[in-house]
Amino acid sequence: MGAYHRLVLGPSRSLPRLGARVRIARFGGVYEPATIVAVEDDGRRLRVRAEGGELLDFVLNRASARFLAAGAAGGERLELSMPGPSPSAE
Repeated sequence: MGAYHRLVLGPSRSLPRLGARVRIARFGGVYEPATIVAVEDDGRRLRVRAEGGELLDFVLNRASARFLAAGAAGGERLELSMPGPSPSAE
């Protein structure tokens, strides 16, 4: 039983972090690069700045485990894993 208490599981996916590059998935299969500018509510609420300068808020949907546009039903979703090098690798 002692080994059970030492087992600590970590997150199954990457956690959102300030400055991370992400992409916004919009209706119709359109994607737009963005950057996380604020992480709130223990990582359950994110504010991102889209490539065009627009600020958008996303909240973690507990049922789907996806970040969805705050206050919108069936709108944009946020993808944390954006292909390509990270900003720190430049």
